[in-house]
Amino acid sequence: MRRIELLLQSHEGDIYPILFEFDKLLLGGWTGRNREEVLAHIEELRNLGIPEPEGVPSFFPVSCNLLDSSVRVQVIGDRTCGEVEYVLLVEGGRLKYVTVGSDHTDRDVERSSIHLSKQLYPKVIPPLIWSYEEVRDHWDELILRMQVDGILSQESKLSSLLPPEELLRLSGIANENAIIFSGSISWIGRTLRFGRRYSFSLMDPVAGRRIGFSYEVVRI
Repeated sequence: MRRIELLLQSHEGDIYPILFEFDKLLLGGWTGRNREEVLAHIEELRNLGIPEPEGVPSFFPVSCNLLDSSVRVQVIGDRTCGEVEYVLLVEGGRLKYVTVGSDHTDRDVERSSIHLSKQLYPKVIPPLIWSYEEVRDHWDELILRMQVDGILSQESKLSSLLPPEELLRLSGIANENAIIFSGSISWIGRTLRFGRRYSFSLMDPVAGRRIGFSYEVVRI
């Protein structure tokens, strides 16, 4: 069981420290509600030589130690990139909290093994989270956004992705504590963008609040 310290922001803006324990970290893939959007994302990856998934959607379990809130991600090549996703924190099989994350992936390794590529680099989240119940009634209005080196590269409402209840059901998580990355949205221009600085956010236009985070890629 891994423990992480997080900050829970209430609807009113108050901040409360919490300790969250989990023993599973799952990465979703190809989780769009629109079949055409899913196929478009598969085509984006195919253009990079990455094979089609065995199933749609797919889930990849990775080491819990990969979850990180670091502002620097060390990589070994030039063809790595993040992707913005919503992130669910599940407690005892129930949807408890939500935040935003970036599934940083090695695209060269992905050509031979999608699962291995997911295991190589951190899955970055900010320390700030919201209660799922506070956003449940307007979930589809929440907005995901990613900028790469200051250029808007991904943006979409959560209505483009499977809703949390469906994602949780398909993940197979039962009475457990887990963190689930939702799978990503399409890239603007249908083209992955490689860069040095990744800034991503989850915006709630109804409540007028935002969770944002940035990290820098450093080649070793």
